[in-house]
Amino acid sequence: MSTHEEHARRWATALSTDTAAALDLYADDLVYDDHADRDHVLSTAITKDELAPRLAPFANTDPANGVGIHRFDVFESFALAGVGGNPAVVIRWNWTGTGLDTYRGVAVQNKTLTTEGITWHQLDADGKISRETTYWNDTPILQELGIPIITPEYWVEGFDPSTLVGS
Repeated sequence: MSTHEEHARRWATALSTDTAAALDLYADDLVYDDHADRDHVLSTAITKDELAPRLAPFANTDPANGVGIHRFDVFESFALAGVGGNPAVVIRWNWTGTGLDTYRGVAVQNKTLTTEGITWHQLDADGKISRETTYWNDTPILQELGIPIITPEYWVEGFDPSTLVGS
């Protein structure tokens, strides 16, 4: 197993089982930006104290409290040249959430939710995560929950953008 694969596996496992172990993967000097983590409400986390409550729900083990049981399955990772000679890692993952009361504020109605996402980690000289950016593909989940999000297939020949405008 390569170093980036080990990193990806360690991160996904810690994230969904042990918040303290997940926090230990991060450098003290960090920047965490989850593009689905209440983007417009919270600032970017730059300390472990700010990061802890953002990661904690993913390691929840109580199926009855509404926070949900979260699972991250890595299906691909890549090593990249990072900043200052330190490596970076891109992780593509599948997420499953069960027992959630809400997803992004929308009632889940006892559904098991799944989606894909991608996370980029810049590692420091000690192999700790110094920068993280994560993107979730919320569209299919929100559509499943009844939010009317239009996903036009712009690449289909003859697509007419005027069809998106209400009459």
